[in-house]
Amino acid sequence: MDSPVDRFWQIRLADIKLSLEANNFDVFVAQNAAEAKNSVLNKIIPNVAPKSISWGGSMTFVATGLYDELTNNKKIRVKVILINEDLRLSSYRD
Repeated sequence: MDSPVDRFWQIRLADIKLSLEANNFDVFVAQNAAEAKNSVLNKIIPNVAPKSISWGGSMTFVATGLYDELTNNKKIRVKVILINEDLRLSSYRD
């Protein structure tokens, strides 16, 4: 059985999903990193067909395995954008 805290976040996430969809966002909810990676690779990317993706250093993007998967994909260019603590562009790699 879910804890009260888990139940709270399930309800909150469902509310946020509805709000985003009401504003014409496509929303994909994943229970774990593997589901998130699967949604990105098998639903979002095929639907959007991007030529490039920008990456700003998100460790979640790396932890899901998406960074490695997408940087090895010859059809998609991953652009690396890093911002310093003063919110200024500190490096850009294309």
